[in-house]
Amino acid sequence: MGALAGGTGLWQAAEQWPAWTGIALTAVAVGLGLKPGRLAVQRWAERSALPAGLVRYSLAHLDALDPRAFELAVCSLLRRDGLTAEHVGRAGDKGADVLVVDRSRRRVVVQCKRLRPDRRVGDQDVQRVNGTYRHDHGAQFAVIVTTGGFTAAAKASGPRYGIHLVDRDALERWADLGEPLYRILRVPDEGERRRRWAPGSWRRGNSLG
Repeated sequence: MGALAGGTGLWQAAEQWPAWTGIALTAVAVGLGLKPGRLAVQRWAERSALPAGLVRYSLAHLDALDPRAFELAVCSLLRRDGLTAEHVGRAGDKGADVLVVDRSRRRVVVQCKRLRPDRRVGDQDVQRVNGTYRHDHGAQFAVIVTTGGFTAAAKASGPRYGIHLVDRDALERWADLGEPLYRILRVPDEGERRRRWAPGSWRRGNSLG
């Protein structure tokens, strides 16, 4: 019905203002053909493809995804947690696959590594994210999420640089079991704290009835 109404309106506009309608349609077509227009359409399509409501993924499902689909899955999980998340991963993304603004208004860079379960993210990947997440993206901290694991060197350097590491076990807790990411990472969440200390929240949370 929406498409029919839109088509009817366009037809009426073309009858009344044929020249202006032609110019407008031409501008839209040219705009969509240019790179910014294509990227806008692509981002709109990706946002529309992200599932709404409660989202859970098994590790088997995540293992079957290609890298881009894994990035979109991570983006949907972040939104499930109540965070503002935008998928930005593409060539030249400077270490950011998803950009997040959390409930404390902090900017967070998320890097996604869809690997085989026996593969490990190395320290060179941690160093790469460390070199960009503050200076290029203005983020307060970064997160690397993988379907595999991390080398000992990566585990040692990540926390030192303000980079949180989500390995396969933590990913299962987050994606499949539904535990919020910030709780797993032990990151303070002002939104969670405000809900916990809202008037009457103590009584509701500790009620025996």
